[in-house]
Amino acid sequence: PRIGDVIQKLAPFLKMYGEYLKNFDRAVELITVWSEKSPPFQELITDIQKRKVCGNLTLQHHMLEPVQRIPRYELLLKDYVQKLPPKSPDRDDADKALEMIFMVAKHSNAAIAEMERLQNLWVVYQRLGLEDDIVDPSNELIKEGPIQKISTRNNSTSEKYLFL
Repeated sequence: PRIGDVIQKLAPFLKMYGEYLKNFDRAVELITVWSEKSPPFQELITDIQKRKVCGNLTLQHHMLEPVQRIPRYELLLKDYVQKLPPKSPDRDDADKALEMIFMVAKHSNAAIAEMERLQNLWVVYQRLGLEDDIVDPSNELIKEGPIQKISTRNNSTSEKYLFL
């Protein structure tokens, strides 16, 4: 008859999904790369996917399940709260659980955004030939693009590319 209190106890542990989500795209990319590079690897993956326990689904599909878990909890709780009678003994717990799940989703989205920011920064470091240096995570790429440098000394202009 109640689920709000149970989800409240589990919600803090769901923040761990943020780590999984941060590396999800890279993991899928690595599976694709190694499937193309290594026929034995592809054969192993195919053999595993054929097993009954996999339900005829690909590895990538199974990897997507944890990505979808938090939004599913959020949808479940929204629907549950909406259908709860106003005087339900689970009303307060369910509202609080929904708020906690919302915060978990926000945390996961922030983790993804941070990883994307660092990846963009790494690309800039590589383009500048600085890939051997350690990327300073406190740096932030604000904008990049071509600009016109105007020289007042000799009244000339030259095109430059700026990383801000």
